[in-house]
Amino acid sequence: MTPYLKGKCRPGKKILERLNNDGADIQWLLNGHSNEGSSAPLSNVMALSCSRMDIDNLLRQIRLSVGREADLYKPVIEAYALIDHREYIVDLTGSIEKFLGYEPNALSEVELASLIHPEDYVMVKSRLKIERQDDDILTFHSRFKTGDGNYTNVEFCLYIRCKPMSDLSEYTMILRKSSL
Repeated sequence: MTPYLKGKCRPGKKILERLNNDGADIQWLLNGHSNEGSSAPLSNVMALSCSRMDIDNLLRQIRLSVGREADLYKPVIEAYALIDHREYIVDLTGSIEKFLGYEPNALSEVELASLIHPEDYVMVKSRLKIERQDDDILTFHSRFKTGDGNYTNVEFCLYIRCKPMSDLSEYTMILRKSSL
């Protein structure tokens, strides 16, 4: 086991803290056995932890990139979500629920198609079907269903990443209100 996963150095402590916040079984990671039963498979928790780190890095890169070009313009990111290969939301923070006015955990395992207006989703789906060789970022303007059943205009980007050793894709979505 590396010093990072032993938690004996500062980066290791941060990794263990992030995994713990994401619901990983730290006892199992440290010594191979757990003191309590785990309700979710550890592989799912680890996959989501990896995605969480990816989105943190993506948001950091966006802020740094835009910040270098113009100090006056900072990107407004009001929410983000992680979406699995089935296009279901597997969000860890609940920011998308706050953004759209839903109760906490109301959008967990909800299909993306049920949130986007049906007319807008046709265009989103057609752009997602286009075959890509590398990771890609797509930008959309769509109407999203809010917690009260109405629709609000949203600008969102999907960062599409091919899962290793698979034909499946994972998505990271960042959102903000749009005037369109």
